[in-house]
This record gives sequence, C-alpha cells and structure tokens, in this order.
Amino acid sequence: MIKDPRVLQTFDLLCKGFTNLLQSDALEQINIKKLTEASKINRTTFYLHFADLQAFVTYYVNRLFQHWSDIVNSVPSLPEHKSLQEPYPGLVQLLEYIKSEQELYHCLLVEHRLPLFTVALREWMIKFTNQGFGTVTQTPALSESERKVREVHILSGTIGSIVWWLEEGFPISSQKLAEELTLIAAKGPFYLK
Repeated sequence: MIKDPRVLQTFDLLCKGFTNLLQSDALEQINIKKLTEASKINRTTFYLHFADLQAFVTYYVNRLFQHWSDIVNSVPSLPEHKSLQEPYPGLVQLLEYIKSEQELYHCLLVEHRLPLFTVALREWMIKFTNQGFGTVTQTPALSESERKVREVHILSGTIGSIVWWLEEGFPISSQKLAEELTLIAAKGPFYLK
C-alpha cells in the first residue's frame, strides 16, 4: 500500500484527469500525452509509476472497485434479513454512490463501456453475489453448474438493471432498485406475491 503523500497526490491527479477525459473521449482516443496534460503532471512522473497506459487503466479500475468494496464493507454486517423486502444496506449505499457519480458511471457502463471495467465489474459482482448480498442463505447442495447458472442470472440481471437505471436517469430510487434486486435474486423475476 502506497503511503507517500506525494505519490498519492499524483495518483489522485491522474485519476481525476482520466475521469475527466473519459467524459469527453472514448478510451481509444486517450493517450499518455492527453492524460498527463489533463492531470497537470509531466510524462516523466507518469512513467515513474506506470509502464504504459494499460497499467494505469488497470490501477484506475482496481481503485474504483476498492472504493466499491469500502462502501459495501462500511455497513455493519447484519444477520440474515427476516424479510426479502429489506435490501442489504451496502447495496443501497453502493447505488447511492453510483448515482452521485452518474457522469463517470454513465461513461463506464453506457457510453464507452470500458472493457477492463466491465470485466472487473463482473468479477466484483460475482464475489458480492456469492455472499448472497448479505440477505439470504444460499441453497445447499447445488451442483457447480446449478450454482453457476444462478450466479450468472443474478449477475446479468443486476448489471443490466444498473445500466438501465443509469440510461433512464434514475426513474426509481436507490432504495427501490435495491429492494427489487434483492427480491428478484431471492425469488426470481416472476415470483408469486
């Protein structure tokens, strides 16, 4: 873990510059020259820390998902919910964060669909969904293929719902989206009331 405040400041500047560039340019249009100019650092400083743009993008994406994990983990762990109408609070907070950073996540998930971000999102969501969103006990004795089908179904639906939510400008609240995702993950999309 990096502790030098000057290095952390450099990384913060690079991340802010990259975020600003993503909101106007496709990833293919971003190069180190543009990034260092947007970040107000020189190329030599960039190369002290990263071998190339791909190494920086990997760092950037990992940093985003570390922040996601910090958000989810900041919520005190709860025992299993007694009601499926009650979403995991970490999911609500994560959706609130995505909403607060809507320009960035609209770029990453809707406009530009940064491939490295999409792959990391899938891996992060698999880890998160395998924990059952902290809400329901997993069905025991599932075969690997049965577990995988359920995992992919929940994963695809959750990511698709978040993309829809961003595209439509948040037609429902973070709380309501989290409630629906929790209920669908537990009962399926066509449950009987």
